[in-house]
Amino acid sequence: MAWLNLNIKLGDLARIRPGLPFRSRIESHAEGDIAVIQARDLGDDGNVSVEGAARVRFLPASPKDGFLKAHDVLLQPRGTRFPVAIFEQAEFSAVAAAPIYTLRADASRILPEFLAAVLMSPATQAVLRQSAVGTYVPQVPRQAVENLQIELPDLPSQMKLADLARLERREREMMDRLRDARARVFDLAVRGCEESPEAR
Repeated sequence: MAWLNLNIKLGDLARIRPGLPFRSRIESHAEGDIAVIQARDLGDDGNVSVEGAARVRFLPASPKDGFLKAHDVLLQPRGTRFPVAIFEQAEFSAVAAAPIYTLRADASRILPEFLAAVLMSPATQAVLRQSAVGTYVPQVPRQAVENLQIELPDLPSQMKLADLARLERREREMMDRLRDARARVFDLAVRGCEESPEAR
């Protein structure tokens, strides 16, 4: 595996922009043709759920960087857990709502899939938690994200590592589902015993 540079700031590899601020609660309209991506739309699988996103007809302001583009990486910087997901091309325009950060990677240097995997890694999540400020709802400042140090391998190696991270997430998701299924079976078994005549 070839390493290009062990100490490259994320801000030198991707443009980081804050999401569009909305002054009031985002209400979805059936006739809306602009999707508004919020924290709830960032899936644990690393994908953005555009289908479930709120749809609006008008925006409170014009997005400085325009609408989201395919392969933009979205990071939710507020709280104690920082979900990351990749936006794929949608059939309609979409914007990220504040406080989400949009990271537009320089694909000639870093693959969006690898960037997302790095941001999702336990080590990076720990760094983000340490960088968060505020007591009620901690938030990671944009500058802290820009200053993240990225260990950068070559592009083919980035793709392999991103694939490994994707497989690991899928395995973890399957294990969680299996654990939930076992818990439901156990619960049904306990309730069945309590309701049986022999248990009375």
